[in-house]
Amino acid sequence: MTRMLNEQYSKIGLVDFVERLSEECYNALEKLCEIAGKQADKLDGLELQQATSQYTTLCNTLIKEIKQCLAVRREIYIPYIQSLGHKVADQHNCANCTGSCKINHDMQLMELMASHNNIKGILYRLQMVSLPLYSETIYPDAYRILRNQMALIENGLTELFFLEEHYLIPKIVEAQKIINAGS
Repeated sequence: MTRMLNEQYSKIGLVDFVERLSEECYNALEKLCEIAGKQADKLDGLELQQATSQYTTLCNTLIKEIKQCLAVRREIYIPYIQSLGHKVADQHNCANCTGSCKINHDMQLMELMASHNNIKGILYRLQMVSLPLYSETIYPDAYRILRNQMALIENGLTELFFLEEHYLIPKIVEAQKIINAGS
């Protein structure tokens, strides 16, 4: 599978890759978060066990954090990556720029890597808050639906993390090298 992914994603240019990532991963995660958020909100209206109330509260918190991560990617990283792609296409040389150009490149990469640590934390917390699998007899169907939606979010977030870690970040580093952003 890794070989197939490598063939599929390693040949795509940086800008095309981030557009594909946005369409296939960011959009899908946003939709999953929207659906799960509505389900959690619906369950908040039910007065059941304290454990289920805590679960929906944690789900809503995690969904907000995931949406924030996605918003940062759309508002900050995608425009930066598009700019970086244009600099590569224009054969820009950061060695001829003032220090602010290099600092901007370094900061973008450091912030993206910090965001990855945030995603790791969210993934860990998603695993920790999941309702037990035997909950069919304890919790109503609506909670199982939310649990399943949160599992889909976890899978999507894991895929996003993998794609960014193994393909996006190396592509950014390579583009920065091409324009001498590290010199």
